[in-house]
Amino acid sequence: MWSGIDYGSKTAGTTAICLGAKPDDLIIFATEKRQNADHFLYTVLNNHKPEFACIDAPLSLPGKFIGKAESDYFYRQCDMELKAMSPMFIGGLTARAIKLKEECNHIGIKLIETYPAAFVRHHQIPHYNKKNKSLIPDFLKQLQKPFGVKINPNMINSWHEVDAIIAWISAYRLAKRKHISFGHDDEGTIVI
Repeated sequence: MWSGIDYGSKTAGTTAICLGAKPDDLIIFATEKRQNADHFLYTVLNNHKPEFACIDAPLSLPGKFIGKAESDYFYRQCDMELKAMSPMFIGGLTARAIKLKEECNHIGIKLIETYPAAFVRHHQIPHYNKKNKSLIPDFLKQLQKPFGVKINPNMINSWHEVDAIIAWISAYRLAKRKHISFGHDDEGTIVI
């Protein structure tokens, strides 16, 4: 079993996790407002024990902070390749994600960074518009044929849950060695 996580603000109710071993047998959990997302994720991961989880959050800092002289202060190589937001810009979320990664290591679950928006761009999947919730069913249909994901759109309440599904697809692709990796191991990588 693998997991995909859309990681949001700590108590905003914008964190979701998707778990499963097959693309047609997924379960999704999401936080509610004022619920501690970090505690929620740790509890779900500890209870279900996926082999690993792909999370939509930076899990490392730019190379300058780990002694890579030729690196940038704001962006890692993977951020530049995928036009991702700087881990420094979202510093609090980055710090929380790195802490969660360490906590998960203690219970034998490896967190791996992914980026759902880059996955969608790379695979040119239409109908991905987080400002329009009515497009979720159309978007989910686009995941059926190429990725085997079969999920009832009526069970999905937000684009955060959709991003957790995309993160799960990245985890599934990684498990099947069909993923694409960006960046450098010594600084941080993103898989899609």
